[in-house]
Amino acid sequence: MPYIVPFAKAVYLCDGHLGFANQKTDLIGIFNSIRASGYPHLQRHFVIFAQLIGGLGQIPFYFDVTFPKTGKVIHTTSSNVLTFPRRNKLIQLAYTMMDCSFPTPGIYLVELYCDGQWVADTSVDLL
Repeated sequence: MPYIVPFAKAVYLCDGHLGFANQKTDLIGIFNSIRASGYPHLQRHFVIFAQLIGGLGQIPFYFDVTFPKTGKVIHTTSSNVLTFPRRNKLIQLAYTMMDCSFPTPGIYLVELYCDGQWVADTSVDLL
């Protein structure tokens, strides 16, 4: 079956989430910065929440965390699969990133890739 890569309506970083019936989700502790006590800083976990639409079929996805100043990827996840039964179906993705080590302060990008193509990103400022 052919597939079509989706696009993102929104991407957020948060401490956690609660999922309910009818695709309702509560996000807990939305943030865009982390105050580290020292470097390198190990963030034990955080949740990446995205709303995706326009996709079709079984789409492999993964996340990269990059440091734009150097272009270096500091963390990547394993590949997983999203299922889009039809193009107009909104899919909510909540992924828990575990043990991400940030080597220095600065702005990092959390990037979503579907089928190897960049779909969306959001930034996090390490203070």
